[in-house]
Amino acid sequence: MLDSCKLKSTSSLSFTYNKRLNTIGTSNADLPLVDPGMYQLDITLRRGQNLAARDRGGTSDPYVKFKIGGKEVFRSKIIHKNLNPVWEEKACILIDQPREPLYVKVFDYDFGLQDDFMGSAFLDLTLLELKRPTDVTLTLKDPHYPDHDLGSILLSVILTPKEGEQRDVVSLHKI
Repeated sequence: MLDSCKLKSTSSLSFTYNKRLNTIGTSNADLPLVDPGMYQLDITLRRGQNLAARDRGGTSDPYVKFKIGGKEVFRSKIIHKNLNPVWEEKACILIDQPREPLYVKVFDYDFGLQDDFMGSAFLDLTLLELKRPTDVTLTLKDPHYPDHDLGSILLSVILTPKEGEQRDVVSLHKI
């Protein structure tokens, strides 16, 4: 059930919102050689667990950035003074290439200063089964310190091809 929907390509950086997700799907690594067109990626940013403390008081003010193809497609709200934040934020992104991974970066917001990096991870979208809700736990890492435990981010995602649905509608009108 969609709350609202503004769909555009990732080059336009638009978002939408969706409310369901909960199971783990199997691999969809064999994407067709002929790309069916656009895909809709529904993301629910659930929560963070055991995030790294970056502020003096032993806490952080985390927020999350999502990027595809080097472009920021969504930024969460800031949760102040919390290493186990709950966001429950939803975004829907129209993408034209599911072979590009979804990059997730977590930062600690610092008023008036440069925000502190808290860790990053990526999700290989080709591993998602199309049209199937999938819960994902991403372990955060720092490329400079790969052995450090920086916590994790929990997401729910659904990848849906869009052009095929449009073709089906068009073919019904031709009959």
